[in-house]
Amino acid sequence: MVKNTIYTLLITIMLAFMPCMGMASPQHADINKPTRERAKSNDKKSATDKSKKDDKKDSKQEDKSTPAKATAKPAAKQDNTTKPAAKQDDKKDMKPADAANEKKQEAKEEQKPAPPKPVNPNFDGIDVSKYQLTIDWQEIKKNPKIKYVYIKATEGCDHTDHRYEDNIRNARSHGVKVGSYHYLTNRSSATAQFQNFVRTARKDEQDLIPFIDVEECNRWTSQQLRDSLKVFADLLEDYYGCKPLIYTSESFFKKHLGRAFKDYPLFIAKYSDNAPNIGYNWVMWQYSDKGTIPGIKSKVDLSRFNKGFSLNDIIYHPGKGKNKPKGSVKDVVKPVEKPTSVNMTEQKPKQTTKQSKRQQEEERKKAEKEKKAQEQKKKQAEEAAKKQAEIDRKNKAKAEQVKRNQAQQKAREEAAKKEAEAKAKRKAEAQKAREQKAKQEAERKAATKVSKKAASTTLTSKLNQAQRNDSIRSANSKGYRTNQSSADND
Repeated sequence: MVKNTIYTLLITIMLAFMPCMGMASPQHADINKPTRERAKSNDKKSATDKSKKDDKKDSKQEDKSTPAKATAKPAAKQDNTTKPAAKQDDKKDMKPADAANEKKQEAKEEQKPAPPKPVNPNFDGIDVSKYQLTIDWQEIKKNPKIKYVYIKATEGCDHTDHRYEDNIRNARSHGVKVGSYHYLTNRSSATAQFQNFVRTARKDEQDLIPFIDVEECNRWTSQQLRDSLKVFADLLEDYYGCKPLIYTSESFFKKHLGRAFKDYPLFIAKYSDNAPNIGYNWVMWQYSDKGTIPGIKSKVDLSRFNKGFSLNDIIYHPGKGKNKPKGSVKDVVKPVEKPTSVNMTEQKPKQTTKQSKRQQEEERKKAEKEKKAQEQKKKQAEEAAKKQAEIDRKNKAKAEQVKRNQAQQKAREEAAKKEAEAKAKRKAEAQKAREQKAKQEAERKAATKVSKKAASTTLTSKLNQAQRNDSIRSANSKGYRTNQSSADND
């Protein structure tokens, strides 16, 4: 019995120390299998163990490659120290690949986006149109960065910016330096567009030289665009007496304009931190279309001067330039332009005589129709004016009648007030007279009463004396002795 117990203890001890000595326990070793198969299974186990070790190494390398910004954070409160420990326990149960992905995700979440660049760095001026809505020009005037404002006036041959008149009037009333610009289109001739611009942008309202906005070349070739722009620029120079600014983007200038306009003051748009590079010197650079300005609700274009240029380079001096401005548009737009400067869209094909007669007849009918329409419009305007005058007259008469009624009512109220005051005065005087009369009557009655009382007293005293005398005489006659004092009183 003792021997069996000892054997059992020895076997138990051997089984306990077998894993430490690198030997497989009978529970894990398949004794029934042959030796080769057991060797193969051991090789497979070692291979799997090796692959697991390699996976762990790869996961460690991935962990090292990912940025761990969380470790750089300062130590939090002691209450929060238990949370990282809990996360580590969870990561122990995870697979290496899952843990690496989670670390990458945490690193991405912790990465903060770069702070946005300032929208309004130093700038010198802005340009506005109807898209800026109603502008608070008092705020624009107070802004020290805004040295000038360009306002859109026209586009094409018949379009006018509906806020132009209000903008330029209010800007000038607040003392802001303003200029006007035209958007050049390829749907009408340069001459027609010039006439539209000068009808709107008057010389006496310009503080800055005008500029031409050139952005499209859809129906034209580059040469046609250059010809049209040259015609427009020459007409502006003849009319205003100065070369206009040419506004366009950097890429558009390089592709379509080039050195043909290198002698003009250039206004280049490039929405970037890098200044324009067109191969020629430029005056101004529009570097952003997302400016935020106090006094303007929407985004606005921001511009700055090139080095060596200032506000004096764009100030408009009528009559002081090399070419003095012409007196009128008729002096500028000649009946026949030079063939080299005529826009191709302005050239009209020759018409036959029949076509000319038909066209003349159509024009005559059109003129008559327009004349009738104008007469009808004039007649309607006159009738409307008469109706309005009649309405005004009636309103005026009604107002005068109301005024007279008010005056009469006021006079009646004043008369009634005076009458009431007089009546009250008369009543007070009558009351006073009655009181005076009553007082006098009371005094008279009192005097009469006093006089009657005095007379009654005198009479009574006389009667008493007479009675005493009689009584004395009667007593004397009878031989009675009397009081002498009474006798003396007689």
